[in-house]
Order: sequence, then structure tokens, then C-alpha cells
Amino acid sequence: MKPLTWQKKGLIIRPEAAPAWRAAHSGMISVLPWNHGTYRVFLTGKAEGGSYQIGWLDLDRNFSIINENPANPILSNGRMECFDCNGLCMPTVIRVSEQTLYMYYVGWGPTSPGLFVNRCGLAISHNNGQTWQRWSEAPLPLVDDSDPIGIGTVFVLRERNDFWRMWYTTFREWQKTPEGSWRHYYHIKYAESTDGIHWQKPENNLAIDFIGDEYAVARPMVIKESGFYRMWFCKRSIGSTYRIGYAESEGGHCWQRKPCGLKPSESGWDAEMVEYAYVIQRDGEYIMFYNGNGFGASCTGIAIACL
Repeated sequence: MKPLTWQKKGLIIRPEAAPAWRAAHSGMISVLPWNHGTYRVFLTGKAEGGSYQIGWLDLDRNFSIINENPANPILSNGRMECFDCNGLCMPTVIRVSEQTLYMYYVGWGPTSPGLFVNRCGLAISHNNGQTWQRWSEAPLPLVDDSDPIGIGTVFVLRERNDFWRMWYTTFREWQKTPEGSWRHYYHIKYAESTDGIHWQKPENNLAIDFIGDEYAVARPMVIKESGFYRMWFCKRSIGSTYRIGYAESEGGHCWQRKPCGLKPSESGWDAEMVEYAYVIQRDGEYIMFYNGNGFGASCTGIAIACL
């Protein structure tokens, strides 16, 4: 496929003068086309000294903020000892009907010092995203013998009413480092569903595995085009910080990595890391929303590539 050449356009959601609920972090987003050519951005926020929560704001076609929900956050910590009681982040929002939206998210639960536990939650809105209710206080039933430790970020693509596809981050193991701490190893797998809630995992469902000295391959995001699929994801190697990876597939199962074309800048808000890409198409171009330093603490910017 034709390689994409990205041009960075800078920050669009900034930390300066942000509302308190996202003053320390404004990133890890999902984007839906909205009314009159605008975009609704569901984003992860964090207050100073607080935990991750989810809210929304609207952007115009030039990616300026034109409206921010005064009732943010729309989804906060779950009940004590539930899978998301320590916070939630990384929304993926799917339109099911004119009024119904599904939001898949990462829940942070109780854990031992030095470790963390993730599960995938689901919240549902029946009034076009104004209010949300959890599908359950329990996570989606994705943890099993093939993925026994935890499920992190997911991306869901609804190809037909009765055919949903999920690419999901799953923990393979934790390993002790030479310094005595623990390092998590996770990569990306694939599942299918008829309703977006109950998922089946095909045999040999590994989508993107580690290469080299990578130990974290996560946050998939997929676009289906005529005859093939594009995926952007995060990758992290020992001794490095997050970078954005890219792969292509004819059927959505087997993926071939290719160069992404987006690297950290020489200085500034995305000089240390680039990660958590969310890509949309518009008028013959791709628009990538992504985060920079501090896992999104420096907020959210965009890059644009033409077909």
C-alpha cells in the first residue's frame, strides 16, 4: 500500500487553562464524527493528585475546542474493589444506532505494589452520549485460560449489525528484572462477536507480537479500507519510551508491520515519546490524534497525511 507521510500540526488540546478534572492529563482519546462536520472527542482526564476519568469535548473542522461538557467527567471510578475502582481510561466509542453508543474502556483495579491489573469495561449511552451507565460492575468476560492475567486497551470495529471485531491488548506475563522490579509483557490479539458484548477468540488469534527487545505492544486502532486494513499501535522496547507502530492486513487476522513515519520531535511536547494514536479519514486525508510526553500529560496533538 502507498506509504503515508505525516506532517505534525501541533497541540490541539492543551494543558493550559484546562478544567480541573483534566488539568494533569488530557489524552488517550476516541473520536466520532458529530453534528455539522464537528468531532466529538471522548478523552481521558486526570486531576492533580487524582485518578483517570473519562469525559468529552467537541472540536470544529479546524480542531479548535468549541464545546466542553460542563458535566465532565461522564464516567468515574467504579465501586471499591471493583475492576475499575482505581480509575479508567482509553475509551473506544462505537455508534450502534442513532441514540445508542458503546464505550469500551480500560479499568484499573486493586493490585499489589509495583504491579497493576487491567480489565476491559463497557459503558452504554441511550441518549447519544449525554449520560452513560455501566453494562456491569464486572468487566467484559475476556479473561480466560488463553488470556489469564489481564486485558488492556481494545479497539472495536462493527462491520455489520451481527459481526463485531476486536483487537485487544493482553498480558502475556510479568518478568522480574535484574534490578528486582517487575516488567509487564503484553501484545495484541483478536476476537469476534455478534453483539459487541460476548466475544469468541479464534485459534491462533495473535495479531501483533513482540519483535526485538519489545515488551509492550498495545493500544490498537484499525481502519478498514477497500480490500485491506490499517492498524496503528503502541510499541515500547527495553531502555526506550513509547513509539507508534503501523501494520497492514488483507483480512484483519494476519498483520505485516511497516514503517509508521511518525517519530518524536527534536524538542517540545512530543520529544520524549509519541503514543496512543487514533486515526480518522476526511476528504482524502488521514488525521492522527496522538499523545506525547508523559503518556499524555503533555496533552493531545494531530498529524495529517494525504492519500
